[in-house]
Amino acid sequence: MAKLFSKLFAKKEEGEEAKKKSFGKGMVIGVIVAVIILVVVLLIVFGGKMFGKKPAVDGTVDASLKYTIVTSKACGDKCWDTGLFFEVLQQAGAKEKSRTTVYIEDKKGQDLVEKFKITQVPTILVAGDIDKDEQLTGFFSALGETIDKTFVLRQVIPPYINAASGQLKGEVAVTFITDNSCAECYDVNLHQTSLANFGVPIANSRTVDAASDEGKSLIEKYNITKVPTIVISGQPDEYQSLKSIWATVGKVADDGTYVFTNLDEMGGSYYDLEKKKVVEAAPATDTPAE
Repeated sequence: MAKLFSKLFAKKEEGEEAKKKSFGKGMVIGVIVAVIILVVVLLIVFGGKMFGKKPAVDGTVDASLKYTIVTSKACGDKCWDTGLFFEVLQQAGAKEKSRTTVYIEDKKGQDLVEKFKITQVPTILVAGDIDKDEQLTGFFSALGETIDKTFVLRQVIPPYINAASGQLKGEVAVTFITDNSCAECYDVNLHQTSLANFGVPIANSRTVDAASDEGKSLIEKYNITKVPTIVISGQPDEYQSLKSIWATVGKVADDGTYVFTNLDEMGGSYYDLEKKKVVEAAPATDTPAE
């Protein structure tokens, strides 16, 4: 785990070109191991807020921990998977003494929300040997705060429930706009992989052809000039990683919808609606890692 953390925290690319490269990599990099998913998502979703903290957890953590998951009955399978958090600590070597789940709709849950000033759920409270290990202390300090000898996870990953209003935040829908007449155009479904690797789950999706009535309506509404592409509606702003790079790969419409416009980033062919011809995009190039 130490190598994983050092690799993730060691260096952050700067500038607009680095952001664009990050988006391009997101389209082809498959995130498989659950522990990597959580760390990457924590890093990505919160826009690099954890950089500079440099917590190192290497599998030698000597601590016994008690977990309390504070969540909402409204979450169902819509909210983020808290199990990934436990995977990280388990891989780090921490021992799980107990794990309980409390709902904010119940009296005990309401008491915890008030005591620990919880605003977003699911979140996790950790008690026990939270300050016994320096590595663990650094990890916790990057992700939340300690109140009354209990760690409170503040860096909650979307989608989540607003504890005060009960509203689900971070749900997004994606419309894939294809061009069925363009056999050589890039596969628009690549965007689905990209969004997943940026920690953005898709609640609803649909595919429309650019030549259909609905496709024409979307093209006119969002002034789309190249296809295939995607439009992301809902609450994409909840994902700081996506929000921080979007200006380099797309635009934000007046209604808050994200529209992908920089099709050259896909490294494949696309159809230019204004020029009425297929454009072969130059393959994306990566700078070798130092």
